[in-house]
Amino acid sequence: MNDKAQVARPRKARGPDRPAYFGAGDVDRVMAVLLALTSEVASLRERLDTHERVAAENLPPSPARVEAYRPDPDVEEQREAWRDAYVRRLFRVITEDVEALSQGGKPK
Repeated sequence: MNDKAQVARPRKARGPDRPAYFGAGDVDRVMAVLLALTSEVASLRERLDTHERVAAENLPPSPARVEAYRPDPDVEEQREAWRDAYVRRLFRVITEDVEALSQGGKPK
């Protein structure tokens, strides 16, 4: 990988003020890993969709064509629907627990 292709690493929270959402630090760390992987899968899915759409144009594929591709509003709407469904599937268990707690019940 050349220097131009490298992406700067995101900043990370340091010190005692690191945010904690689930009470246990280990759970927060696992959740951070899950969210990073989720983001990567979503990005790869979108890139694959771009490759498939470029290939469907019956032109020889090239990195330049993939990078130049801009989805039209219909494609963007389809991608947004996929992302919404993907996030709902991933966080279904957490969402169900929050809903149960908000209704005075207990999480499963």
